[in-house]
Amino acid sequence: MKLLYVFASLILYGCAVNPQNKTLAELDASYLSNTKASTRTYKDKTPLQIRDAAFKVITLLDPDDIKFDVKDGSLMATRFNTYYAVFFVGAGRDWYSVDIEKDGRGSNVRFGFYGELNNGLIVQPIPESFKSNISVGAHNSINDYNLFFDRLDYFLGLNPTWETCEMAKKKLADKNNQLFLCDQLGLENKNP
Repeated sequence: MKLLYVFASLILYGCAVNPQNKTLAELDASYLSNTKASTRTYKDKTPLQIRDAAFKVITLLDPDDIKFDVKDGSLMATRFNTYYAVFFVGAGRDWYSVDIEKDGRGSNVRFGFYGELNNGLIVQPIPESFKSNISVGAHNSINDYNLFFDRLDYFLGLNPTWETCEMAKKKLADKNNQLFLCDQLGLENKNP
């Protein structure tokens, strides 16, 4: 009976601490800031230099599990992950895209990421696929975009310091927030 009481308390606690939905104005503001953060222009770097650097950044997230594809100015990556628990299994897939376009201002780079996780007693793995031009959402973390571009700058020779997850998390306003590039299931986040 005591175990049932603890279980019921946890369920009620979980229901009670759900955060409030953002207002439409907050969603719009978050979307605009994420859209701005997801894009950078490099005046003195070629698309090939940027693609090579982005390949290195994404590879270091999880070197043994990342797979790549390329097409028309896009570097696309995917990664599969699984976890097992008692009577429970989970299977997920993450997608990353780096889209590069050259114009009169320089090389415009847009980074996108997205993940899915299915769990239950029996789970179908998500088939391997690649996505380009992954859209930006209001619920993405601006800190993930900043971390990606800080690391890209490192490989482009524009930043002498490799930004670690620990360094990126110190910049979070809410220390309970997670970073997609650091906290997704099974990421290794190797240093160069």
